[in-house]
Amino acid sequence: MAPRRQGATGEREAEEVLGCCVPGECLRPREAVRIEDAVRVICNNDTCTAGRYMHRECFEQWETGVLAYLKSCGRARSWSERQRHQNLWTKKGYDLAFKACGCRCGRGHLKKDLDWLPPGAAIRAEEEKKRRRRTRSGRTLPAATDGRSRAFSLSSSGSCSPPSAPSEPSTSPTHAPTHNMTPAKRSSKPEVISDRVRAGAGANGIFSRRLDFSTFNLLPKHKVNSYQIKIEDEGNHGNDDTRLFILSTLAGQHKPRVSCALCKDTLDVFDRYPLVDGTFFLSPRQHTSSAVEVKVEGRTQYLTCVCMGCLERCDPDRTIRCRFCGQKWDGSSLVLGTMYSYDIFMATPCCAERLKCNSCYKPLLHPQQRLNYSDYSHPVTCPQCRVTDTHFVKPLTYCFTKRVYPLFQQWP
Repeated sequence: MAPRRQGATGEREAEEVLGCCVPGECLRPREAVRIEDAVRVICNNDTCTAGRYMHRECFEQWETGVLAYLKSCGRARSWSERQRHQNLWTKKGYDLAFKACGCRCGRGHLKKDLDWLPPGAAIRAEEEKKRRRRTRSGRTLPAATDGRSRAFSLSSSGSCSPPSAPSEPSTSPTHAPTHNMTPAKRSSKPEVISDRVRAGAGANGIFSRRLDFSTFNLLPKHKVNSYQIKIEDEGNHGNDDTRLFILSTLAGQHKPRVSCALCKDTLDVFDRYPLVDGTFFLSPRQHTSSAVEVKVEGRTQYLTCVCMGCLERCDPDRTIRCRFCGQKWDGSSLVLGTMYSYDIFMATPCCAERLKCNSCYKPLLHPQQRLNYSDYSHPVTCPQCRVTDTHFVKPLTYCFTKRVYPLFQQWP
């Protein structure tokens, strides 16, 4: 149904329109589409009656499918993820992908209306600019100077650099932080984000809106900055591929909260960076039942989360050790609030037991041989039994224990 109009001059759209026009299944079929949090599309069929508005999360999920189709089309095969996302709704990309944009009316194709802005968007953008200027003019903490290099997360182009070990010095000045984050004042009482705020928050309504950064006051002071905490989108207008991937995936599963893979604590997911008080990662193995299955470049992966307390080992109960050599696993060098494209637990095998084939149990590498961090999550072929598998990715319960002394055992 078309939106109601008001007034003879300066017409504005009403607050709500009925029905989401997304092709396929709507994620919120019982909720009207609110104009201020909708995406407008155009059908090239002039007589289309299917509607022009989608819930934002419905559009993002639908757009993900169109991007997957574009990835298989002609010259778009050589584009990066960022290029495909930027070109999709321009002539350059839409001419290739329009066949995947069929409208519900059955006689036309949909296209995002790039010229449309929700009511009040310009005012909100100006208010956001003023807020950021005030934030930057306030007191800020200096960037980390303890010599530890940054662990790099999945970028919006789809590429990923490995996390650096704590002992490794920073080698690339291009990855130095460019801004600092203003710390929130410490509060004597933990702040609780109300359901009312959560229901109306950002991206698609089911995720929390972060009101402050007080939860990160648990970190050492030298780590409360944008060097250790992801706080800004990388794409234009906040359209960062990593953030959209995580939010659209969790929205499709109706998961506004996630569980830590180690301590099982429940964490709110936020609509802007930092997305969680911890970090996400993708693994070819489902370490916990709460991990969400996704398809990435044709491979089945599991979106998993680890909380800040377990990454930082805030207390002895959160420390895990290798079952074979007793070495502690340390996630404190990882950037908080974003996502890694590989299994962070398996990226630094500490002993020969972690390098064995999952089938014949013979070593795949020499103990001194090392791969890139992300390569340990890729399928490899065992030179002895010729079985192809993600051999280096093993169950957490096989690799780690919380006991002070490791349980030496043979596998299987």
